[in-house]
Amino acid sequence: MEKEKRAYDVLIQTINTRVRSSRTADNAHIELQLQFLRDIEIQTSGKPDGVNNNNTASQLAELLTEAARVDAGGSGSGSRNGSKGDESLNLNAWLLWLHELLLSRRQLLGDTEPLLEWLLQRVEQQQATVEVDALRCLLSLLEALPAQRALVHFPRLAAIPMPVGVEAALLLMLCQDTLLGTELKEEQELQLCSQLANTLLQSHYDARWTRMSLTTAKLDQLTLLVAHSLQLLQKIATQHADYAQEHAPELIGLALAYVRNRTTATTTASVQVPHRVQPAQQAAAYGQEEEVDMSSASNHKAAAAGRRVKSRKMRSLTKQRNNANANGNANANVQGATAATGNEDRMQLLLLDNDCRMASGDSEGGCTPTSDGAGQQLAGLKQQRQCQVKVRLAALQLLGAVTKQLPRRSLYGYWHALFPSAGGGRAGGGDAVAGGGGVEEQDHLLHIGASDGNVRCRAQALQLAAQLLYGSKPYLSQASSTSAPSNYTPFAMSLASSVLEAYRQLTAILEREYAPPVLTQCLKCLAVLVQATPFDQLQMGFVYEFVPHVKKLARHVDTGVKVSALLVMEMLLATPRLTQEMACAVGLPISERRAVQATAKSKQQEEQQFQQLCDSDEEEEAEEEDQEQQLQPVVTEESRIPRNSWLLRLVLRYLDCPASASPSPLRVECLQVILAMSTHFALLRDHLSRLSSVLCTALEDASLDVRLYGARCLDAVGFQMARHAAEQPDDSDAQLQQQHLGFWLRMLQAIYVAHMDAGTPILKSALCDALSNMGVYSFERLPQAQRNGLLAFLLGCSSDDAGDHLVRAAALRALAVYVLHPTLRSDLVFVEHTAELALRLIADNQLAVRIKAAWALGNISDALVAPSPTTTTTEQQPEEEREQEQGQEQERISQTLLSRLIEAAVVACSDHDKVRANAVRALGNLLRLLPPDEHGLMQRAMSRLLDCVRAAGSAKVKWNACYAIGNLVRNRSLFSSSASLAVTLYATLSQLIVQHANFKVRINATAVLLQIEQRADFGVHYATMWRSLLAAIERSNALDTFEEYNHRDGLQQQLCLAMAHMLARARPDDLSPCRAALESQLDVVSATWRRVAYRIVPEQAAPLFTCGSLLQQRLAANNLTAEQRNALTFLADALRLES
Repeated sequence: MEKEKRAYDVLIQTINTRVRSSRTADNAHIELQLQFLRDIEIQTSGKPDGVNNNNTASQLAELLTEAARVDAGGSGSGSRNGSKGDESLNLNAWLLWLHELLLSRRQLLGDTEPLLEWLLQRVEQQQATVEVDALRCLLSLLEALPAQRALVHFPRLAAIPMPVGVEAALLLMLCQDTLLGTELKEEQELQLCSQLANTLLQSHYDARWTRMSLTTAKLDQLTLLVAHSLQLLQKIATQHADYAQEHAPELIGLALAYVRNRTTATTTASVQVPHRVQPAQQAAAYGQEEEVDMSSASNHKAAAAGRRVKSRKMRSLTKQRNNANANGNANANVQGATAATGNEDRMQLLLLDNDCRMASGDSEGGCTPTSDGAGQQLAGLKQQRQCQVKVRLAALQLLGAVTKQLPRRSLYGYWHALFPSAGGGRAGGGDAVAGGGGVEEQDHLLHIGASDGNVRCRAQALQLAAQLLYGSKPYLSQASSTSAPSNYTPFAMSLASSVLEAYRQLTAILEREYAPPVLTQCLKCLAVLVQATPFDQLQMGFVYEFVPHVKKLARHVDTGVKVSALLVMEMLLATPRLTQEMACAVGLPISERRAVQATAKSKQQEEQQFQQLCDSDEEEEAEEEDQEQQLQPVVTEESRIPRNSWLLRLVLRYLDCPASASPSPLRVECLQVILAMSTHFALLRDHLSRLSSVLCTALEDASLDVRLYGARCLDAVGFQMARHAAEQPDDSDAQLQQQHLGFWLRMLQAIYVAHMDAGTPILKSALCDALSNMGVYSFERLPQAQRNGLLAFLLGCSSDDAGDHLVRAAALRALAVYVLHPTLRSDLVFVEHTAELALRLIADNQLAVRIKAAWALGNISDALVAPSPTTTTTEQQPEEEREQEQGQEQERISQTLLSRLIEAAVVACSDHDKVRANAVRALGNLLRLLPPDEHGLMQRAMSRLLDCVRAAGSAKVKWNACYAIGNLVRNRSLFSSSASLAVTLYATLSQLIVQHANFKVRINATAVLLQIEQRADFGVHYATMWRSLLAAIERSNALDTFEEYNHRDGLQQQLCLAMAHMLARARPDDLSPCRAALESQLDVVSATWRRVAYRIVPEQAAPLFTCGSLLQQRLAANNLTAEQRNALTFLADALRLES
């Protein structure tokens, strides 16, 4: 208000001065100006909210145009009369008043388009010397306009050349930045962005601004200009992915040049001219876009509980970007952001846009001034440092925006510029300060995170490094420290050296850093790197370096630091195969550690030192035991934690603390650590009693997140417990049985109470999932009352029509797991009840519900066709007995319910792929129970199965469909009911066996032939299937993709077994066609036959080794013709093996 009043007084005084010195012809125009100002003042005083006149802006634009004309007309005479200084004084006063008016918003000018148009024309006409006041007014108008209206003027602003003056260039850039706040979608707008970005890049690479000799005040403006130009480039790179990918070398080089923009106590900042960063050649060899879980085979073994525990994965870059847009910028308080993670997804513990600043983020030095002059000098230096911080932060943000737009194979080409290389020196060393020799080699992100003088910059650099390391597991899997004789350094060794150097730099940061935001980001970066590191391919020792520091920080006073430190250990535990040093670090019992022989004595000594370092010392252990005794007065001998299990001791201590001493995010992360420990069950095996107490407390917690993660932790522990029990012999010790039974007996009551108190369906579903992982070992040993209560609880949850459908589906899934247990598989009432529940949910509107219902239907069908627990079926069992057992199976379920199950499975075969994959499995089992007189239903179901095999879709649906057909062909009524179905079946199988690209589909299609017991069931298709087997053996050596290499041996083994199976059932008239087909491919088939026979396990090799002798024995038959004898002799000689 006061500034506007002063500007108004200056304008009136200027106009009055103009009246005294103006010509008579200009008096009319000056009178109009004065009248306009009087009207504005009168209307303003009468209407405090301002003048709502749509013509006000238009009148003002006309007055400004006339004032500019008068100034221009008076320029010549003014120069002659010596009053040139007053030529543009009138217009400048008008613009100054207009600027203050727009800022204070005391007057609403109505439609400002005429005024905006005049300002744009003024700026465009004065390109050489753009008026600063006009740009200020233009910026104020653009900020007040709605985004879509302001965006219309972007083409004109983008076409204006960059002014020479620093202040004018800064204001023009701010105008352009204001318009870029709206997402650009039009192709023309994106092209204009590209032109604007090219102009900015050219200005930086030509060093147009950095070579100016400016005063201190202008230097501050120049620093702001550079910062805003980097921010503008960041916005363009974010909205224009193609431009970011095309100009990545220039943008990355520009960002790396400005991260060195620093000021010391004695020197001013010196910015180097940027240089392009060329990608490395190794990027072309990296073609995998998505992260592949290298450890899925070891983590996802089938267990008796029926559910697989998903390993924790990092948050994707797309989710990070969406989360950043939703939460604003990266300037929220770090403790508040850490506390907020308890209400969000568990993945937000990593790569969050946490705050990178403190109350005073500048730590680049300073002292107490001794005089006024020194104080002013230091104050100016501090202000300059703050400006340099803005430049470095803008450069880091630009680097992050560009790298997010790059594809993976392109991003890793810049690894050498973003991360340290071998021999790069330790972070924070004495020669790490910018300005020395070899500075360009020290510009990687980890060096910035270690040596930058500002907390915000250090944290931002480490956060960016963590984002870039996300998803790098396939790339880093190429790293290997194994040396081989060579004249050059292999890429694998160079990458391994870079990874080890990154660990050393992060360890040095943990050792020297004091600021909690930086420590938090460093630990998160370390956690991402741990998850992506191939530990078994690198030299030992680097785990020994960083774990002690992580252990100390796990007891830090700041909650965010403690959570991040535990996160590092969680990622270390999540590694499927622990090396010896990793097992020692996490406290795995010595008897369970993988036998890794040390090759040098120094490694053994290093491990002993590290074990002493990781084990709790006597004082610390005594203190922890005192705290445990205070929390739990009764501590049995079995519940004591071994000294080397420091991590388990610490986590349980945090979980035992009251909620006031242990915040919710910390308790959630402790549960996550226990979940990761469950994959190495030996860590928890001897502490189930203490663990059950902790989980019961977690399920009773006031925080919903703690209860949810407690349920998920129970789910994982139960899965691994069931898996461990299944691996034990039947006569295992009674103590183990008692521990498992005691664990679940204590947890059942807590689960019931938590389910009643749960307010969200997610928690209820998680509790039902946890119950499904109880496993047959513990379920069969429950007391009858507890078992009946458990079944009643799950039946009630799944039968509640008013309940959430996801909860009902989770309870149904648990019941479907129990259906396969021996005590319930023979309970026809329970099986039929579970089937009825599955029929209710199989047609639900939610896909997730239908997926679980289809999976339950598949399990129910497995239980229906499974032999009785008291019955044993062998391959040598007579056909009459098998048919009798099949008749008994049909009696186990009513015909009406069986028909309804088949109809539901047929409908589900047209659903989503995840539903179809289980529906076809159920359909194959159920059709085995269908009586022969149901021809119509059989044909309809069989047609749907064949459609799933032939239709385009996921490979899992096809191999499940093949498996279902293999179950179906055991019902011989299929071949007698319809000849057309048999034709379609064998044609489809022939095509799959020979031509399908997926080898697992070929394996399952070939397995169908092994289920056909009678030669009559092949009919006239015998010769066709024989030729298909021979063609498939020949094509099995031609790999279209290297991914199928691991399945090639399995396919060839299945094909050879199918050949032996068909020859054992061949009739005399089949021998000649078999010989004719084999002669053309004899070399390939014979070589494959012998290779498979000598490689296959002995239990499965009998059909191959006996095939030749059985064919030779058939020569004694009298009903063979000469041609058939010759064919039989040829086949026997071709397939004969030496035992």
